[in-house]
Amino acid sequence: MKDKQEALQLDEVKEQFVHHCSFSLGKQKIREAYPNYDLLWINRELRRAKEAYDLVVRYGNMPFGGIHDVSLSVEDAMKGITIRPQELRQIAEGIRASESMRKYMKSSEIETPYIQELVDSLSDHMKCASKIEACINVNYEIYDNASSELKHIRKAMHTCTQEISISVQQFISRNANKLMDTITTMRNGRTCVLVKISEKNSVEGMLHGESASGQTAYIEPRSLVNLNNKLQSLISKEKEEIEKILAMLSAEVALIGHELLGNLDTYGLLDSIFAKGQWCKQFDGCIASIEEKTERLYLKSARHPLIDPHHVVANTYEITPPYHSLLITGSNTGGKTVTLKTIGLFAAMSMAGFPVAAQEAIFPMFDGIFVDIGDDQSIQESLSTFSSHISKMAYIVDHAGPKSLVLLDELGSGTDPKEGEPLAVAILDDLRQKHAMVIATTHYSALKTYGADHEDVLLSSVEFDMEHLRPTYHYIQGISGTSNAFEIAKRYGLKDAILQEARKRKEASKTRGEEAMEQLEASLMENHELKQQLEEKLEDVRKLQKQLQDEKTKLQNEKQKILDEIKEKAESRLEERLKEADDIIDLLKEMKTDAKPHEINELKGALRSLDEEEEEVIEKKKETFTIGDYVKIDKLNYYGDIISINKEKVCVMTNGMKMNTTIHDISKAVKQVEKKKKSKGYSKSGVKSFSMEVNVIGMRVAEAIPIIDKYLDNACLAKVYRVRIIHGMGTGKLRAGVHDYLKHNARVESFVMGGQGEGGLGATVVTLKQKK
Repeated sequence: MKDKQEALQLDEVKEQFVHHCSFSLGKQKIREAYPNYDLLWINRELRRAKEAYDLVVRYGNMPFGGIHDVSLSVEDAMKGITIRPQELRQIAEGIRASESMRKYMKSSEIETPYIQELVDSLSDHMKCASKIEACINVNYEIYDNASSELKHIRKAMHTCTQEISISVQQFISRNANKLMDTITTMRNGRTCVLVKISEKNSVEGMLHGESASGQTAYIEPRSLVNLNNKLQSLISKEKEEIEKILAMLSAEVALIGHELLGNLDTYGLLDSIFAKGQWCKQFDGCIASIEEKTERLYLKSARHPLIDPHHVVANTYEITPPYHSLLITGSNTGGKTVTLKTIGLFAAMSMAGFPVAAQEAIFPMFDGIFVDIGDDQSIQESLSTFSSHISKMAYIVDHAGPKSLVLLDELGSGTDPKEGEPLAVAILDDLRQKHAMVIATTHYSALKTYGADHEDVLLSSVEFDMEHLRPTYHYIQGISGTSNAFEIAKRYGLKDAILQEARKRKEASKTRGEEAMEQLEASLMENHELKQQLEEKLEDVRKLQKQLQDEKTKLQNEKQKILDEIKEKAESRLEERLKEADDIIDLLKEMKTDAKPHEINELKGALRSLDEEEEEVIEKKKETFTIGDYVKIDKLNYYGDIISINKEKVCVMTNGMKMNTTIHDISKAVKQVEKKKKSKGYSKSGVKSFSMEVNVIGMRVAEAIPIIDKYLDNACLAKVYRVRIIHGMGTGKLRAGVHDYLKHNARVESFVMGGQGEGGLGATVVTLKQKK
């Protein structure tokens, strides 16, 4: 039908695609596109659109810069007409565009055979483009080097212009008192001076007119006549030479004219295809699938593209066997026509090779789309008449077939309902018998009853919010709706008395079948609302589950992060131990064959203890310490209380001394409570037990020296003059540091390495000076 595209507003939607086109030929291709019922053609166009969409999403739009519709210029060149510099330059830019397109496709890593085929079909005429670009610049001016003759002419023109400038300056300096100004002007392409009107007869030369005020005469001095003549001659030669150059370039274009026109057509086609891809991306749409062997129509989350994206309601529509027709009911202004138009528009767009605004779209292969949506019907209002309906219905009934899509809005309306209802039923029955796919909207109860009685007719409705008396535009499949005319009339201020009378008349005229249908509709709607509420609650539960899962994942990540940090520290500690082990091994290799057995055994023991110490460190990392805890300094076998903690460093008060160590070198201990012994009546308050050795194994030099210093002080107080410092073998750094300290200590008489039974190389025996 002639007006079906207008009724579906396809032309308005196509203008959205036009906005994405880069030049006029692409826009023309979009505007000329209409539904085609050849399956091969449809599938080709839809696949092209799908490939363009994939490319746009991943790489952006194909470059169409520099392309112009130069078809008329090319045709003129083919007729032997010399075309202008701007037209020639635009032809060259169009030829260059194909190179950009090939680079764009070459950079693509996805398979796009349909687009690639079009790009490969473009003819390559870079030589012609280079010739044009060598003669004409981007401002459409002819280069001096366009030909040797033009170069020679322009050089002569430049020389002549300089001579004119010199000559006119000389004239001005000689006749300054006769001139209105010292500037020159051009009259008829000739250089003139501005002479006072009173002096015009005293200046030799040609008069070229006077000023509007009558105060100035424009005179070409005699000394400039020959030079001006020469310049005019050169200008004439320049124009002739430029025409020769343009004629030569036009002839080059004429030789490849047919191929250039072919390229232009391909450019327009590619521009229209990529406009579809950009539109599809903008509307988060999809490319429909056309299934020839099925009768399924499916649109998931379909949104009419002419409705504001912030207010449009997405709906899912489906007609699947055994259903073959769809009957939409519901309130006035409730969105039935929007539903009808959306399905019809998307079918027409798909048959024309356009994407649609939906998450998924499937259509059977139609051989025609027939529409009856009134004379001036739009989404916002309806102004249909019965006569227009009947004329359209007569055409539809005569031409619709088994593979036709028929869209009927308010079937049978516009006349007496007693006649309109049976007429609507008869028309629907005729179309059903022809096996056409019918989608119709109606208010008639008889049509609802008819639909309920036939298993191939699917009843549906558009939801209406009874609480706020407004449409929600949500499509409900499988449930027929009511018109809600009385509620809508009340909203718009109709008197309650009138509405009550109308309800009485309606109740009185109801048949049992209608009453049963209304009860069934009410029950189904109630079940639908309960189902919606349940789905909303389920959605809340899903969100809560997701939130809990996210929290769980977050905690697991934090736990893993802590474990990774512990592992990193342990690995760092292990590296230190391995280095110590390497140093011990090197020391063993360097020892002489006559080394004492206990020294070798001590080194081997130190080597074996490294792994044990590392295991102890990892276990101790699990312990937490606070100030006041009673702990054991493992390496020294000392006990004491923690008096300060700074991250991993702790200070322990032991044996009256403050010892700095780390949490890795201590472990929690239980303080033994000693029983008080009975006093025997005397005490030796000045006598304390004193250890004959101090153990600083595993400490750094800076940590060990203060402990040794304090220990030697206590030894002097206790009048002990021979003590032992146990520093272990290790890397030898601690031993060297201790020896350096002892050399410079005034209390030390002498020191030697430990002998057999005294720790060997792992200990140093110190002799302190005795007070005389």
